[in-house]
Amino acid sequence: MDEKQLKQILATKAPAYLRSFIEIPRDSFAPHYSSFTDYLDKVVGYDANMLATIDQIIMRYRLGAVSKVMDGHYGTVLPRINRKGMIVGGNVIYYNTDDGRLLYKDAFIDHLYPWYVFDYYVDPNVFFGEHLYRDRQTAIVQEEKTALLGTLAYPDIDWLAVGAGNNLTDEMIKKLTGRQVILFPDDFCCDFWREHYGRKFKVDESFVHRDINQYLIDFIHSQHVP
Repeated sequence: MDEKQLKQILATKAPAYLRSFIEIPRDSFAPHYSSFTDYLDKVVGYDANMLATIDQIIMRYRLGAVSKVMDGHYGTVLPRINRKGMIVGGNVIYYNTDDGRLLYKDAFIDHLYPWYVFDYYVDPNVFFGEHLYRDRQTAIVQEEKTALLGTLAYPDIDWLAVGAGNNLTDEMIKKLTGRQVILFPDDFCCDFWREHYGRKFKVDESFVHRDINQYLIDFIHSQHVP
């Protein structure tokens, strides 16, 4: 072991300014079916055309799976990828395959390296779906699940997710300047989003007291499922 390797191994014990930060590698996981994509298959009624669309979504969003199982459901890897194509964080979420219910959430980086030798580069100001963002109408939602259902229901809209209401930051909002953007908060973050971002963008409160996911599922069934 040379001196450089030793410094890397000891990096996390060093002060922050001396630590060895590395990029989260793109090949740390591969697109793969998971408990959530199994759930999407069920949502679309196993329609052949929609199953092909889900396959495309898996590749575009680089959705993956981990080997850890909870109640028989494999964790779904939901990476955050910036406009340069760098993986800068994300979540591993365990969904119930039957009803899409969230069972448990892990940090993405907890599944990358068993020693925790390195400090991975993480950017908290990146939306889920940001790497696919184009110059068209945009919907900001909380859950990654909602963004993916939205992509199935309304593919001509860019769906970006923040993961939780308080995760929407000023830095993220700055990226939306000049775009046609609608924010869809729930009851937890509605007041915050309205007060902080309502002057700049439309805050649609239609789903504060009803389930946006069920609305999207119903729309998918009405338009795409035989």
